[in-house]
Amino acid sequence: GAGEEGVWAYWRLVGERARRLGVSVDAFVVSMTRVGLEKLQAMTNGSGGEVVTHQTFGAAMAQDLCNAQTRSLGSSGVINVHASSCVEIRRIMGALIPPATRAEVEMGEDLPNLSVSPAVEARHAVTVTYALTEDPSEEYVYFQVVSAYTTRAKERITRTSTARLPVTKNTADMLQSVDVATLGVLLAKEAVVEVREGSASVEHAKQDLSLRLQNIARTWSDQVKIGVTGRTSIMPTQLAILPKLVFQACTGPLLGQLLNDDDDYAFMRALFLTAGVDDAIRILNPPFFSVSLDPANPQYTPVELDDVSLLPDRVLLLDHHTNIFLWSGSKVASSEHEALRQRVLSDFGGWTAARFPAPEIMAFCEGESMARWLVTRLNPAHRDGSSQGLMGGVAGAVRGLLQTQFSPTDDDSFQQWLAKIRVAISA
Repeated sequence: GAGEEGVWAYWRLVGERARRLGVSVDAFVVSMTRVGLEKLQAMTNGSGGEVVTHQTFGAAMAQDLCNAQTRSLGSSGVINVHASSCVEIRRIMGALIPPATRAEVEMGEDLPNLSVSPAVEARHAVTVTYALTEDPSEEYVYFQVVSAYTTRAKERITRTSTARLPVTKNTADMLQSVDVATLGVLLAKEAVVEVREGSASVEHAKQDLSLRLQNIARTWSDQVKIGVTGRTSIMPTQLAILPKLVFQACTGPLLGQLLNDDDDYAFMRALFLTAGVDDAIRILNPPFFSVSLDPANPQYTPVELDDVSLLPDRVLLLDHHTNIFLWSGSKVASSEHEALRQRVLSDFGGWTAARFPAPEIMAFCEGESMARWLVTRLNPAHRDGSSQGLMGGVAGAVRGLLQTQFSPTDDDSFQQWLAKIRVAISA
């Protein structure tokens, strides 16, 4: 209603006035219940700050209060994007606001792709989506980004970056040039921004992601290898991990039913949309490690992001960017392995010391109530039939034993979800 709109307008005005005064406003929220975080974001975004949420006044909160003082490289950032005439710039995403001051508005009249960044940080990225309006007639397609910002020492820095991409008629070469992780992040960011802007519901955004994946699969179906039993995948080899990234986008903390309330989703989506590829892929498809049982020199071996990776003789660690989970199986839960757990926590505490926001770190053992924080973030691969063969390094009787340890769920596993995609593609 009108009252609600007035609240939004008030917080946006506070942020805008703070920026005009050269003040960046951060809001630190410690709460287990909803506090209307998106309204606070209207204020902090306009000033170049950020809303940071934590569950407790603990070590992560203290680390953020320290890192918040030094994370900024500067302020008053502007960025403008150019491309060859055959390329249309469709959307620019990042820690950006529309031109607001008189100088910015006048500049924007001549530069339709101008965006303003109140604060400039190394962790922030600007994501640009393009579309071809016609077939390129030249040997290369050109892109240029012009940016400027004021440093903490009050120096004005201007940079121009130009890149060119070769035009090719060789499909294999084109597919080989695709950075699939970046493509997955890009697809997820477009879905998330549609939800944040209110132009799509969460369910519609997930459906659209599925349809886009199907269209990609149909377009490049002639590049998929065909074995004795038929096509080995829905994607060419060069794009093999893309379905898993789309699945993670639909089931993880961005669009899935994983978090507690609207505040948690608002926080994660805002963080994801401003993140560079490294941070964004950690949110989208978090690394999952099995830790060797040597406390003096633990080795971290990647394992599948599946619940059947939770073997009783393993110590596992999941880095989901804003949360780090350390899980110990029943056979290694004793105090005998406490030194190892402390070493792992120390390692990751050091590796994430500069991360902002700082991750909450949780440690638990198999069977404990808090272990659900980890289990719910994993692909429910235990639902896959034994005909699937090996999954997450587990097979046969061991899989059957594990299946009895998981709570019943209606959530599709990745293989079940992918089977539905296959049916849709062939329809």
